[in-house]
Amino acid sequence: MIKAYIFLWIGLLTLTSQGQQIDDLQINPLLIDRSFQELKNPLVLNDFFQKLQELENGNRNQITVVQIGDSHVQGPYFPQYIRQGLQSKFGNAGRGFVFPYRVAGTNGAVDVKFKANGNWKAVRNVKSNGSDDIGLSGINLETKNNDFLMQINLSESLEGLTEIKIVSPHPERFKLSLADKSDLLQQVNTNKTYKVASGDYLGKIAAQFHTSVQKIQQVNGMKNVNLRAGQTLQIPTGTSQNQIASVASFSDLTSMDGIVYQIPAGVNQLYLRPAQKKLKYVLDGLLLSTKKSGISFHGIGINGSKFSDFNKFPRFFDQLAALNPDLIIISLGTNESFYDTYTEEKLKSAMDVFNREMIQRGMTGSVLLTSPPPSMKNRKQINSTATAYAYEMGVFANLNSWAFYDLHSVSKTSSAMPYWYDANLTSSDKIHFLEKGYQLQASMLVESLFNSYSDYKK
Repeated sequence: MIKAYIFLWIGLLTLTSQGQQIDDLQINPLLIDRSFQELKNPLVLNDFFQKLQELENGNRNQITVVQIGDSHVQGPYFPQYIRQGLQSKFGNAGRGFVFPYRVAGTNGAVDVKFKANGNWKAVRNVKSNGSDDIGLSGINLETKNNDFLMQINLSESLEGLTEIKIVSPHPERFKLSLADKSDLLQQVNTNKTYKVASGDYLGKIAAQFHTSVQKIQQVNGMKNVNLRAGQTLQIPTGTSQNQIASVASFSDLTSMDGIVYQIPAGVNQLYLRPAQKKLKYVLDGLLLSTKKSGISFHGIGINGSKFSDFNKFPRFFDQLAALNPDLIIISLGTNESFYDTYTEEKLKSAMDVFNREMIQRGMTGSVLLTSPPPSMKNRKQINSTATAYAYEMGVFANLNSWAFYDLHSVSKTSSAMPYWYDANLTSSDKIHFLEKGYQLQASMLVESLFNSYSDYKK
């Protein structure tokens, strides 16, 4: 059994003290190939490494790292453990970019949770034809309700947050507030209104709306099945929505410019509200900062996304440039490998467009490309396309002065995916990983980055 050979004491990774290297891991050789655990083209990161050294020497206050990716990055664990690894050594300047993914109808972070009332329209870059003007989040999230309320719950693990910045084409349309009551938004079941017609009976109405007689009786407080024509009934829809549970008073957070707000100490629940009555409110995300010395890390991922999906939206690159990133980690390529009509030429062309969009906006600094992790198609077929694409991504990085980390080969390529699965490190789809799988991959990447930084300082 593979499990008998695994020594993944992930919980013992020493990432806690600043300046401390990650301990060597005892890794099952079926899962990890240490010979590939290095950064290719590390010299292109010299500018970034110089800034790290300035940060260590106290000559620089903050460094900004941005990771862009697909579902591996939208999920919380891969970027989380990269962020924690970097911040454990160089200091925590902030949680960075967060987005209300759950309001947009998809999975989100576990340390910052959102919920909102009102009707919010969400369009992912994957589903758009390019007409939605999508920004930094990769999702166009907007509402036309000028009385919306969005609740933001901050985990106790996010210590020392002092500042929050609204990312939007019109940040002045929003404001951040505290409430005199907690958990104002509560999930309630939604109902439809129905007017009873002559000849109706509860069984007929229940069948029409795909519900039960008992549920209709419960919602309407009925003790029997008697109806009368013209009577109004509430019909349960089987869905729910967030509603304001009680009347509350709000106090607005302090802001000098209507974009950046100060977070009082000890606050773990905030409310985003409309500051002006407008026809539309578009939210691209929030930036959370401690204003301390260290690494500010922004993880931006979209389920199903490819290079070409980001390329459709100039505003994404405009807002990316506005972050002034010192290091951009690009973790894409998985979804490209699942399209039968996709080709290596299309991949290289899309990467080239992505690179040109960054160069056009002056983002000519340090870029680290990671190849996609192992995966399987239909849970049974080894994804050899991902292996071929990983090679082409390495070639592209070398030709375009990007650093490259071959996560695919470090993880023993897609042929090793059954072993990762048997080790309880991947989900049942054999594409995505469980928390410990992502933690292992992130730790190996951070260790490789630290090793290259150590070589730079010699």
